[in-house]
Amino acid sequence: MGVSMRVVELECTDPIELGKFWSAVLESPMGPGVDGVHIGSQGSDAPISLYLVEERGSERSRARIRLWLTPMEGSLADEVTRLTRLGAVIVEERWTLKQWGIGVVVMADPEGNEFCVESSPAEAAEAERRFEAEPDKLDEEMTAATGKEKVAFAEVDRPAE
Repeated sequence: MGVSMRVVELECTDPIELGKFWSAVLESPMGPGVDGVHIGSQGSDAPISLYLVEERGSERSRARIRLWLTPMEGSLADEVTRLTRLGAVIVEERWTLKQWGIGVVVMADPEGNEFCVESSPAEAAEAERRFEAEPDKLDEEMTAATGKEKVAFAEVDRPAE
């Protein structure tokens, strides 16, 4: 037995307007859903879809979930620029190695739903290649980026109980 995840549902005040935003972000068609707007392909073989439904009432607060997006082409910075032009806003930048383009940017859609955009697979592969070629260089750059030096750990004999 097992399950698969088909849909992520977000409550919003205007499913059609927010649907236009997410349709552009995901570069995927928008259509009618069960009780809202559906973004993505339908069917049992389809990847995960996004449903946008009208808020069901104020007696419950919205569930806090974050979608994670990975740019398939271009860089993290390129994708953040594209999403900002579509109406997203930057909430927080979390850089591991900004000069290598490695990090996560937390953004919010026009209704304030937060989502994350991470470095592209190409950026991650390049960072891994650079690390394997020059592991000490990573230590230097991490120290420069964070202001913290690498901490060494030593084994310590513990007294018998």
